[in-house]
This record gives sequence, structure tokens and C-alpha cells, in this order.
Amino acid sequence: MSVTESKAKVSSKTSKKGVKPADVAALKTALEAAQIEMVPLSALVKSPLNVRTIPYPVESVRELADTIAAIGLLQNLVVHTLPDGLLGVAAGGRRLTALQLLCAEQRIDADYRVAVKRVSDELAAVASVAENSQRVAMHPAEQIIGFRTLSEQGKTPEQIGGQLGYSSLHVKRMLKLANLAPELIALLAENKIDVEQCQALSLESDQARQVAIYQQVKTEYSHAPAHLLKRAVIDTEISISDPRFVFIGREEYEAAGGVVREDLFSAEEGSGTADRALLDRLVQDTLAKTAQAIQRDEGWAWSLAREMPLKNYGEDRERYLLLPVLEGQYSADEQQQLDELYAKQVATETYEDEAAIQMLIEDIESAAAIRAWTPEQKAACGVVVSLIDGQLCVQRGVQLKEEGDNDVDAYRDLVSLPPAPDFAEGVSLPLLTKMSSERTLAVQAALMKQPERAVAVLAWTLCRRIFSFTVGNAAIQVSLSCHHSRLTEDAPSGKDGAAFVALMQEKERLAGRLPPMWERDITSFFSLSGEDVLALLSFCTACSVNGVQTREYGHTSRSPLDPLESAIGFHLRDWWQPTKNNFFMHMPKTSIIAMLNEAGLTGAARDAEKMKKSDAAEHAEHCLSGTRWVPHWMQSSESAEADTVVHPANAA
Repeated sequence: MSVTESKAKVSSKTSKKGVKPADVAALKTALEAAQIEMVPLSALVKSPLNVRTIPYPVESVRELADTIAAIGLLQNLVVHTLPDGLLGVAAGGRRLTALQLLCAEQRIDADYRVAVKRVSDELAAVASVAENSQRVAMHPAEQIIGFRTLSEQGKTPEQIGGQLGYSSLHVKRMLKLANLAPELIALLAENKIDVEQCQALSLESDQARQVAIYQQVKTEYSHAPAHLLKRAVIDTEISISDPRFVFIGREEYEAAGGVVREDLFSAEEGSGTADRALLDRLVQDTLAKTAQAIQRDEGWAWSLAREMPLKNYGEDRERYLLLPVLEGQYSADEQQQLDELYAKQVATETYEDEAAIQMLIEDIESAAAIRAWTPEQKAACGVVVSLIDGQLCVQRGVQLKEEGDNDVDAYRDLVSLPPAPDFAEGVSLPLLTKMSSERTLAVQAALMKQPERAVAVLAWTLCRRIFSFTVGNAAIQVSLSCHHSRLTEDAPSGKDGAAFVALMQEKERLAGRLPPMWERDITSFFSLSGEDVLALLSFCTACSVNGVQTREYGHTSRSPLDPLESAIGFHLRDWWQPTKNNFFMHMPKTSIIAMLNEAGLTGAARDAEKMKKSDAAEHAEHCLSGTRWVPHWMQSSESAEADTVVHPANAA
């Protein structure tokens, strides 16, 4: 398929070659060696590695479902194990959709046994792209996503093309489109734009400007021809609202001889354009000076200034390696400053003051993170300085990869991008610690109530160490940590919370079931009933849960509780109720108002704006007492979507 002939039409001329067994030898060998497993339908979900993003035709799924109902499933699915223990279907998505349709129609049940073969994550991605390439011509949008996934796994364009039967040139062209704005890839998937238009827009690296150019040209020409898109991309002028102009500043731009072309007829104040070439030079010079200053002041071996941050795919992955960031240590003075700033942040009444304090906190965290790099690391690595949305992005610990350097290739899996911000990113650290401790105790109590699942979670955890080769450096050791003392100290409910009380009641009951002198005699447990052993295992497993979140280097750690909560059907309001004293008084008044709006209580939020903080906190407790609302950053994304609260009567 020519990359310029991919809008909603199927061409007999294609750049895709036939897939030969030799090209997918690793996948073929793995599938031949894999044993058929019979698993329940309820354990299967569509894999995130499945490149088929466009829905299957309804008629096609219906016909396949009727065939399966009549004669059964004739071909196994190809799956891989997901972090939550479910099986992701990488090849056989249409068959899975048909089976799920039969289940929804109650023609089969959720325990219906499905034949699968299990492969590794890497081979799952290859299997998905290969099957979709062979069975139904892959849409260009799916090629972009699929090729990018394989590239992020370390595959070169030649390897991707060789495995899947595409020319390396075709793969490189599609990878060039991997930086397209998600909105544009969505339009491509819907056949509203074609690859040629995408190629023109990909000449612009800034995703926001890609979308702006497309929308601007489309308002003048409904079909947004590719040649006009390209002309707009390489235009010689740029808006003064562009993040790059804001980064340089009008004063510096004009001092360098630049002239702003004012748009006197625009309804928007301060509208105008600037010379693109001059601005690009000023941006590059500023980035270069900044990079050189950081290199000199911190002692890095080299520095690089570029327009965009290093990415985890394509050419960047082939040339650079980002070492993992080390944990910074705070001095006594820094820790004292942080404690004082956190306290001020909780007490502040305005968003502006809260933001100013957060900047001071991030400065201290950043300084500690920079000190963590060792002289040896600095001597072997460099620093890359770029822009993200008009803000400086500094990537430290960047190692140049020499071609054929096996030592560097061994660290391929450590390459990473800056983590996506967690939902709790804007929450103060003291409140984050308090509430994630409260949440941890609640999950422990909920898991304790489900012995079978608790033991399954324990088995899953142990198997990850045994079968995934993630063992520690100690021989034959299973460890368990219980942090009840710290959790009850941090959690607002302390030892009086419903979750901790339930845990202690069960602990007292189980202690009475233990044999005499059991600590000294391992055989004493042989006399316990299976029911008692199950109860002890489930209780100990529940007590080991730890979901306390931290904040390091300005980034909030993601809660590890999300998949566990989804697996056991957990809801925090079953164990905890937000009150004035245990929650709302630990945050600024602006956050109280924001949470009332989040819960759909816009009328109550407007009332709170007129109150003092103490009254607003009591008001919020009263208004939310009859709901199941929980802050979105204290629950899994799945629960957040299911528990969205809407109160039409208060929305006026």
C-alpha cells in the first residue's frame, strides 16, 4: 500500500510483501512450543498491544458468533499475561468480540472455556501486527501505532519490516508519522484525512501547531489539500501566541532585530506574527546556552540542545539511553523547609499562593535530584535541553549508544520518558500521605474479607518472582512487611477507623486459632484445618498491602492499589467517609470548592465560595454525606468512571 493511497480505499498495489515463515521465525517457534490452554472467557480482554483499533464490522462479528455457536471455536487465540493477571488477546480480537457477543446474549456463560496459546509481551505485539496484516489490510493509523509499539520494544525499521513483510522504507515513513497529534491520528483512523495530508502535517514537530494548521486550512478549503497544509507548515511567520515566542519573549526578539506584525483587525488583543527563522535561531541559541551552562555547572561530559525531548522510539531509541533517575536525599535544612512549605500550602486560601509555594517545593526537590547523580555517571553521560509547551525540559543522565555496544544494549529496557503525571500530582504531600494511608488500610480490610482472592493474589505475587525471573539477591526467601503502626499514625482515622478495627478483630480471632508454642514448631501448623490456613494466609496477605504514595523530584508516584481495587471490586466509601476533620480541613478552601464541583454539586460549590474555610469544610461534609463520592485521585480510573456523580438539581 502506498502511503499516499491509504484513505478509505484498498489498492492492489502495495508496499507490503508476503509474510514468509522465515520472517517470523521467533513467533513461529514460540507458537509451536506453546501448549494449548483452556481458560474461561471472563479471563480474556483485548490486549493493549493489539494494533486493531478500528471496530470490526458488525455483520462480520455477528456471522462469526453464529458460526462459533453452531460448531465451536476452530482456532485458538494468542494471548499474553497482563499485570493484573488477566490475559490480553493479541491475535484473535474478532473471535474474542464474537465470544463476548454470545456471552452478552446468554448463549454461552462467562466460564466458557476458550483455547489459547500464551507468548511473551514482545512476541504478542509481533503476533498482533502479523495477524492483522495477513487477515485484513491494516489501516495506516493502525500501522503507525503498531510500528511505534515495536520500535519502543527496540526493533529497528529493518527488523519490523523483515518480521511483518513491509519494506524498511515504508516502516520508516510510517514511524515519521508517530509524532502526529492524537487528534490527527484519530481523523486518519476515521478516513477523514489521508496519509499524504499527515505527511505534510508531520513536517511540523509541535502537535498543537499541527492541529491548528489543519483547522486553519480546513476553514478555507474544506478538503484541506496536502500541498496547502505543507505550505502552511513551512510558512515564514509564526503567531506571537506560539509557545516558542512566549519562551523567548518580545523584548529579546525585538532586541535581536525582529519585528512583530500586529494584526489590528483581530478581535483578540495582542494578536500578531513574528519572523519564524529568527525565532527558531533565538530558541536554538537559548537552549544551547542553557545546555552548556548545565554541563559546565554540574559536570556532565557533553550537552545537546534540540527542539523536542528525547523519545522512546525511532531514531532516538537507537542513539540514546536515559539512565534511571536516582532517589535524592534531602539535607536537614531542606527537609525542614519542605515541612514548613507543606504546612503553608495546606493553610493557604488562594490558588496563586498555593502555586507559588509549589514552585518553591519543586525547586528543593529538583536540587536534591540533581545531587543524586554520581561523578562517574556524569563523566559517562550528558544532558539534553529542549522545550515542552514553551517550558524548558532538562533530561539528565543521557548515554550515547555506540553501534554494536552490547553493554549499552543490555540496558535497553531502562530507556524511559518522563512519567505521565499522576492524578494526585496537585495534591499536597501531607494530604497525599494521609489519604493514601487511609486508602491502604481500607484495601487491606476489603481483601481480608475475600480469602480466595487474597490467596490468589499471594500466589500471583510469588509466581511473578518465580516465572518472570524477578527474584531478589537472597536465596529462597519470601518476605512480608506490615506497616500498621505507620499507617495508623498517618491515616486521619488512626486506630479508630472502620478498616483498622475490622483488621484487629480478625487478628484477635485468628490468634485464638494458633496452636500452642507455634512460633518454635513449624510442624504445629500441620494440625490446622484447611479453613484456618486459608484464613491465616488471606489475613497476612491483606496486611502486606502497601499503597502509600510519595512525591520525588516533583513527580507523584502512581498508586499500586488501582489494579488490586479493580480485581476485588473495592470502593473506598465502604470503609471511609469524608468529614470536615478527617479530610476537608487538610486542604485549601479552593480545593474544597473544586471537589464539590467534581462531585457535580456546583450549587453547593458556589455557596462554599462565600464561606470561611472551616464553614466550607463542614458544608462539604454535609453535602457529600449521602453520596458515594471519592476524590478521583483516591480511586482507580475504572472506579472513577463508574462512580461519576451528577446532581442535576445542584448543577444550576
